[in-house]
Amino acid sequence: MATQWKTPPDADVILCASGGKEFHAHKLILSLASPVFRDMFSVPQPPTTKPSQPPTVDVDDPPEALEIFLLIIYPTRKPLIDDIQTLASVLRLADKYDAKDVLDVQRDYLPSTYNTLSPIQIYAILCACGREEEAGAAARRVPFASLKTLDSSPLLQLMTIAQYQRLVSFMTARDQRMREIVNKHHEDIAKGGRYSCKDTAHSLYSSTIVATIQTAFEADPCTRVEKALGLVLSAPCTFPQCEVGCRYNAAGVRKYAEKLLRVLVEMAQNLSWEDPHKQPERHVQPVSPQTSDSDLDL
Repeated sequence: MATQWKTPPDADVILCASGGKEFHAHKLILSLASPVFRDMFSVPQPPTTKPSQPPTVDVDDPPEALEIFLLIIYPTRKPLIDDIQTLASVLRLADKYDAKDVLDVQRDYLPSTYNTLSPIQIYAILCACGREEEAGAAARRVPFASLKTLDSSPLLQLMTIAQYQRLVSFMTARDQRMREIVNKHHEDIAKGGRYSCKDTAHSLYSSTIVATIQTAFEADPCTRVEKALGLVLSAPCTFPQCEVGCRYNAAGVRKYAEKLLRVLVEMAQNLSWEDPHKQPERHVQPVSPQTSDSDLDL
């Protein structure tokens, strides 16, 4: 963090962070940024033992996070936060002091840093400051593979046991629903149809399409259709007995892949964060060879 807090000469309060580090500040600015500070300063303070100094308030906050907090609420050059632990600490202070403007300012001057975080990091940060609704939205983008490394990650320290278990429950339910949908598509392909050319070899190719879409979805549950289709269409069918320029390799395969991916993404987006294991009111129909666009129903 290149920007550092400079003691203002006309400060009228001293915030004492954990470890005894002191920050001279102004009651007015703190009160405008935080209703917690405003209420704190509305209560008469005991007389200071050093008349030449402003009154001291023990806040017991991490000094690094408190310094960034002050730099954000003051009209100064905003600091760069380049590690997740510090960012989480600042978010905790914003939640503790109900400083909503701090969160808004962060979105303005930290977009590049925030956007480089992985979905699991964003979920952990939002959990750390008690933003449950936004954490639920972030959880929808977390790949299932992230759970394999979470147990040994410092991110786990930012979550409560309940928040961790809720994430695991949601992702397990999503993975189960995905496998139900994908398995149904494999069964439909095995029966033959317009996407299989009624040939075993091309049916295997269609199964490869399903597997490719599944891989893309597992890596990014909110993946863009174009990204996944790029993987599908990069490996066209080469079975010699297929028609020359087999029409299923172009429009047919693309349409099939679009439908399948759309069903998976919509399932992930509509899965209940509150009760992910609850069965949806309407059944997700598989993308069978006879399924039209209007038949796809969530």
